[in-house]
Amino acid sequence: MDKEEEEEEETQTVSFEVKQEMIEVLQKRCIHLEYPLLAEYDFRNDTMNPDINIDLKPTAVLRPYQEKSLRKMFGNGRARSGVIVLPCGAGKSLVGVTAACTVRKRCLVLGNSAVSVEQWKAQFKMWSTIDDSQICRFTSDAKDKPIGCSIAISTYSMLGHTTKRSWEAERVMEWLKSQEWGLMILDEVHTIPAKMFRRVLTIVQAHCKLGLTATLVREDDKIVDLNFLIGPKLYEANWMELQNNGYIAKVQCAEVWCPMSPEFYREYVAIKTKKRILLYTMNPNKFRACQFLIKFHERRNDKIIVFADNVFALKEYAIRLNKPYIYGPTSQGERMQILQNFKHNPKINTIFISKVGDTSFDLPEANVLIQISSHGGSRRQEAQRLGRVLRAKKGTDV
Repeated sequence: MDKEEEEEEETQTVSFEVKQEMIEVLQKRCIHLEYPLLAEYDFRNDTMNPDINIDLKPTAVLRPYQEKSLRKMFGNGRARSGVIVLPCGAGKSLVGVTAACTVRKRCLVLGNSAVSVEQWKAQFKMWSTIDDSQICRFTSDAKDKPIGCSIAISTYSMLGHTTKRSWEAERVMEWLKSQEWGLMILDEVHTIPAKMFRRVLTIVQAHCKLGLTATLVREDDKIVDLNFLIGPKLYEANWMELQNNGYIAKVQCAEVWCPMSPEFYREYVAIKTKKRILLYTMNPNKFRACQFLIKFHERRNDKIIVFADNVFALKEYAIRLNKPYIYGPTSQGERMQILQNFKHNPKINTIFISKVGDTSFDLPEANVLIQISSHGGSRRQEAQRLGRVLRAKKGTDV
């Protein structure tokens, strides 16, 4: 230890200021030179930014793996920037709220949809003592007055938007840019490396960045960018370990093969256009199989999510089976109403969702997932969709 202490004493510390827009370039260059930078925020000694009035409620009890992930972030008394990987349903939101309560500085939360913004607000109110007036939302539908707020919640697209904004949105945006944020929580961080999202990290100033995700899988190589955009992977939970300890549900997966009807098959073989996708998605035998599975599980009082990437198929299936559906053009109000009905109305046990529901839809009641069309090559999408039914259910093993 003495030798290490001597070496520490001999180590020279050099500090210099870097232009905000050049930080990403510097971090990328340092990684290329195999000299990675680790961003740490000494929040306890930060007297420039005022503390906010937020604490965890006594009812908020962290699980061992959540505590471990936070120890990796706050291990040396400072807040370390990086990514925490936890399966869907394992309590990523509570980890984020606890991090905000630990830092106790102004916090900016970014999700990838207006639904996730509402869910983050609900999580802050559920787990922390923050006053409702201190939480400000910034989406296309909800623009709360930001002045004096401590927790701001928005979406990547709202902040990365480059075209003309309304006067009100412009004022909120200027306020967000002018603030010095103690903590920035980036939900579903695997979506960040897209160019628009990268802009967000250069226009907003935050001392510490915490990325939360269920999967660090992408089908391109852009996932490595997270190392210099946010920070290294701080912690990744073992799915099987959490499953064996009962923290997430055990999932049984089955593939149902539906032979094509002769009429559809003849047409399918004859054409080479994109209509082929519609033919195998709208295959009558597939429709009947889906109908049977929905009826079977509804009789058991299960809560069922049916995923379809193809919007035409989504609407046709949902309308013919008389079920509510959510896709891109569905308004924010209608989305929230359908989700609330699914959660609390015993008569609404099945909903159809397009790929807008792959991430950030918190549906703990769902225990059956049916997929009628998907983006075949995306492992990330499969992991995210599986996560919709991973939350452990009371009184059941599966």
